[in-house]
Amino acid sequence: MRELLSDKYNRLKEREAEIENAHAEAICPGLKEFVGKKLYELRSSPRYPMSEPEEWTVTDVGVVAKNRYELAKFLGGYGFPSGRVTKKLIAEAEEYLDKLEKVPLDMYDALFGLERFSEWTDSNGERRTCKTSRGVKFVPGKGFEESLSFDKDSFREKIEHDKAEYEKFYAPREGYVACERCGKQVPETEVVKYNLIYRAYDNRAGRQYVAKRMGKFCSGECAMNEQMALEG
Repeated sequence: MRELLSDKYNRLKEREAEIENAHAEAICPGLKEFVGKKLYELRSSPRYPMSEPEEWTVTDVGVVAKNRYELAKFLGGYGFPSGRVTKKLIAEAEEYLDKLEKVPLDMYDALFGLERFSEWTDSNGERRTCKTSRGVKFVPGKGFEESLSFDKDSFREKIEHDKAEYEKFYAPREGYVACERCGKQVPETEVVKYNLIYRAYDNRAGRQYVAKRMGKFCSGECAMNEQMALEG
């Protein structure tokens, strides 16, 4: 029985995933073993310390281009050919797959697909669940960025460090105010006051205007940095 063009197109699309999976395995052998495992992320800082890292689950492993433009030049386009399924589109898809199989592996990094679920209580007292998905790079020979690790305990030292720094510099205390730029607590008697000038928007009039307000900072440097940020 003659194969339908749509069926052939779907089969070629599946072949694309197989090729990319083979590339991922060639870049970092054994990557598929990480699917289903927990990956931890710590986005902590002394100003905003975290008591525990966030927990993610690895859902899949693939590849991502180090430079999308260079990869597109090699493949002759961005991604698998799509559109109305015709003999011409099938031929373009087959040509694309031939090129995809020959992509130099140094054009790729590995890509981990992650997901996590968070829960909260809304204003009506009902429990809500939110699913978040994302991808993160795994660079061969280097691994993940510093904020990610399969070892939850590897973050303990940083968590304790950020907690101590928060208590020392950022925790609210009587007789102090927080710098509007860096957040550090500064004695009220040492506050640097600066008249910030910026553009605001009048919704009623439908126009912009120049506004001013007094800012409180720990230093002239923070005041200048805030003014430059407001100016864009």
